[in-house]
Amino acid sequence: MGTDRAVDGGGLSQSAAAGLSVEQQFDLVRERDARMQELLTGAQLQISSGVWGWGQKGGAPITGPNAWSLPGMTTDNSYYLDMWRWIRPEGAAGARVDLEPMIEYFESQGWEFEVTENRGDHRARADTGDGYWVTWNVQENGMYNMGVMSRSYWGSGPELLSAIADRTPPEKLEIEESEPGVYIPFPDWNDPRDYAPNLLDHSGPAE
Repeated sequence: MGTDRAVDGGGLSQSAAAGLSVEQQFDLVRERDARMQELLTGAQLQISSGVWGWGQKGGAPITGPNAWSLPGMTTDNSYYLDMWRWIRPEGAAGARVDLEPMIEYFESQGWEFEVTENRGDHRARADTGDGYWVTWNVQENGMYNMGVMSRSYWGSGPELLSAIADRTPPEKLEIEESEPGVYIPFPDWNDPRDYAPNLLDHSGPAE
């Protein structure tokens, strides 16, 4: 299948995406980021309305393809979105039963999902049907992660990353933990390009 016929996570072919201005692509990232926020908040609330640590903060494209990319995608012509939060429930030890709240939630949403196990850790991952995966990882070390990742999109990844980063004040990135529903505010295209923060910083415990 040629790249001109291969549609991305948003239903666009490479040629269709290339015909969009950077501002139009910027607005698409905004829409996709908002959907990820909605999905992540809804999933987190199935587990806890308390404070979660921030891992991948989201709010910016990650340049290049991911595991669900299309042939021909590169770091220059594509990107994907990812955000995740972590929590350490009291007494947590990665038990398979700790997946159940999310499995029930996935079923209630009508999403297709899979459950896997790796060296004592367990994972439930659902396909939302509109280009995103919601993943709930429970680990023996007590670190539990909730994440949302998008499919890859055709687009000017590096240029979009710069456009968003340059419009995001550094103080907006300082948050390290929050209750569900708090995110880096997405900038407006008309905001001044005065900043260059590292929007892809992975904060929080790495174990």
